[in-house]
Amino acid sequence: MIRAIDLVAGKIGLTAAIALVGLACSSLAAQAVNHSVEHGRELAVNNCARCHAIGNTGESAHPDAPPFRTLSQRLDVDTIDEALLTRATPAHSDMPHFTITMGQATDLAAYIASVQPTAHGKELVELNCSPCHAIGPQGDSPHADAPPFRELGQRYPIEALEEAFVEGIETGHPDMPSFVAAPDQIADIIAYIESVQVGK
Repeated sequence: MIRAIDLVAGKIGLTAAIALVGLACSSLAAQAVNHSVEHGRELAVNNCARCHAIGNTGESAHPDAPPFRTLSQRLDVDTIDEALLTRATPAHSDMPHFTITMGQATDLAAYIASVQPTAHGKELVELNCSPCHAIGPQGDSPHADAPPFRELGQRYPIEALEEAFVEGIETGHPDMPSFVAAPDQIADIIAYIESVQVGK
């Protein structure tokens, strides 16, 4: 890697070479995270979906098996991999015994984290809102008339946004596209917007 930086740096300069290497490493890290989440989803489909609702919607088939999207209400999602390995999670009455490796626990935990309301809401606003709005805890909105999401709580009660989403937000800034979301998507978007409010 250092030899590659030396070769590239000789042609474009050290700072630019380091920036390119940083971008390549970021891209590889993102691919690894996506692979981990996808593998975790496969594990959930094959091993958990018979009892648990494993996605962003739906109810669990087994009455004692919580939907995956609600697990952050019960425990710290960052510790799910440990809980899976040590079997510290509460089991429903007929939960099967299973063997899980550290890699499988890590990937399943990554998938579970991805379907939590705040994570799903972030995914939705990245896809639909980030071209105009600053959606994170810092930064300027790309569109001058689009308020940063972290400041919406200073303008409106965040829970009042739910009604606006239900009715279909059609105006916000002058050229804001029409936006319609399903009720479960709206709840997740609101959860994410609440999580980035100034002072949180």
